[in-house]
Amino acid sequence: MAAQVLDGKAMAKRMRGELTQEFAKLKEQGHEAHLVSLSIGSDESSDWYVNNQKKQAEKLGVQYTAERIPADSTFEQAAGKIREICGDAGVTGMILQLPVPKHIDGNELAKVITPEKNVEGVDPDNLGLIVMNQYRNIPCTARAAVELAAESGIEFKGKRAVVLGRSIIVGKPCALLLLDKHCTVTVCHSRTENMAAIASEADILVTAMGAKPGMVTGEFVKPGAVVVDVATIATEDGKYKGDCDFDSVNEKAGWLSPVPGGVGSVTTQILFKNTLETLRRLIAG
Repeated sequence: MAAQVLDGKAMAKRMRGELTQEFAKLKEQGHEAHLVSLSIGSDESSDWYVNNQKKQAEKLGVQYTAERIPADSTFEQAAGKIREICGDAGVTGMILQLPVPKHIDGNELAKVITPEKNVEGVDPDNLGLIVMNQYRNIPCTARAAVELAAESGIEFKGKRAVVLGRSIIVGKPCALLLLDKHCTVTVCHSRTENMAAIASEADILVTAMGAKPGMVTGEFVKPGAVVVDVATIATEDGKYKGDCDFDSVNEKAGWLSPVPGGVGSVTTQILFKNTLETLRRLIAG
C-alpha cells in the first residue's frame, strides 16, 4: 500500500494565508516587517532563492530589499555591510545568501549578524538557544522538516527518530527539535556503519544527506514510518530528486514527503514565520 503524501505545497499555502493575515494586522498597527537579503557576488542558485523570497514577500505584504556587494569584497567589507543593515532600526530581519565567495568564511560572517535579526537562525546564539530549550530563530529547513512531519498526526512523545545528516543547517538542529518533542533520537552520517539497519528502526525518519539521489531505499524504512526527505539534489536531466528512492520507500512508509513539493515548499514560509516572530519581539521590546 502506498504511503500517504506529506504535502508541503498544501501546507505552505495554508501557512501563507495565515501569515498574510498576521502581517496585515501588525501593519495596521503601524508595524511593517522589512526583510533584507545580502548577496556577495552572484550565484545562480542563490539568485533564484532571492527572486523567490521577493515574490513570497510581495504576496505576504512584507517589504523586501535585496542588497548585493561585489564578489571580491573582503571579509571586513562584508561584515561592515552586515553591521549597517542590522543597525537599521527599520530592518526586522536579515538573510545572508549562500554560498559566499571562497575567500570569505561564511560561518564566521554569519556571526556578525545580530542574532535577534538573523531569521535563518544559523548562528551560535540561535543554535545554542535550541540546546537550552529556549527558541528564538530556529533554522528554517530543520523547523520545516519537523513541522511537516507533524502533519502526519504522529504523536512524537516516546517515538524513535533517526536523522540522516549532521549539518548545522538541518541535521543537528532537527535532531535537537525532535529530542525536545520527547523522541529518542539517533543521528547518522557519512561515517555511520550499518546505517540502513539503524534507520529501519525509526518511527520518524528525516533524511538530509544530499549526497546521492535515491540512496535511501526501502531497506532503510520501518513499515508505516513517517519519512521526511529534506534533500534536493539536481540531476543531469535538470530535475530534482531527494535522498529517497521514491518507489521503494513509498511501498513501506506510512507517510512520505515528495521532492519537489515537500520540505522545500515549507521552508520559505518558515523564513517568513521567523520574520513575523522577530517583528513581534521587536515590538514588545
